[in-house]
Amino acid sequence: MHLKHLRTLLSPQDGAAKVTCMAWSQNNAKFAVCTVDRVVLLYDEHGERRDKFSTKPADMKYGRKSYMVKGMAFSPDSTKIAIGQTDNIIYVYKIGED
Repeated sequence: MHLKHLRTLLSPQDGAAKVTCMAWSQNNAKFAVCTVDRVVLLYDEHGERRDKFSTKPADMKYGRKSYMVKGMAFSPDSTKIAIGQTDNIIYVYKIGED
């Protein structure tokens, strides 16, 4: 097997932007990365960033830094993404087809 580096999507980060998890959509058209600051970055099949959104805690009274994102998974049709967090909740976000 011969591996070839195609592209760097996210530059090496120090501090608050380290990667905590990532996921490919089932149709390979989308790639999601979540950083330690709880921001999800969505890329298309060409490696271009298409969207960015912040996640939210299960309860705002504990604050935005009260949890970490530990897992992500796309729906079979790649129009939704489930985000699993350490505050014992899974949010499902609609991300659309594009």
